[in-house]
Amino acid sequence: MKSNTFILIVALYSFVLGIPSLFLPGLSLEYFAGEPNNLQQHSLMNFIGCYQIALGSIGLLIYRAQEPTARRAWLLAIAFLTISAIILQYYNKYIRQIPVGSTYIIDWAIWAIIAAGAIYFWNKEK
Repeated sequence: MKSNTFILIVALYSFVLGIPSLFLPGLSLEYFAGEPNNLQQHSLMNFIGCYQIALGSIGLLIYRAQEPTARRAWLLAIAFLTISAIILQYYNKYIRQIPVGSTYIIDWAIWAIIAAGAIYFWNKEK
């Protein structure tokens, strides 16, 4: 797989996560074991949706870029964010005992694959 393809896949995945969080926060909250009737959580889910859409948009803008510095910066940001998300979710589930969605193993596996791919392609872009 080329780094272009990886960037495109991750950018599209960002849209897949971001659009429901922005426009259907109740459904996203149900998926991630939140409280669908809590408007504060709706607000946070909307923010996360905007954030994901922004990351996906930047990914789409740079996926064909010839400048390796921009591509490397985006890949490094994706690696940092996904590794941080895994650590934080692990801490929340096992240390703080906060319930997570029933699909957390699948989610964490996808995030780990994205993080590993981002690090791999970040190194390859040198």
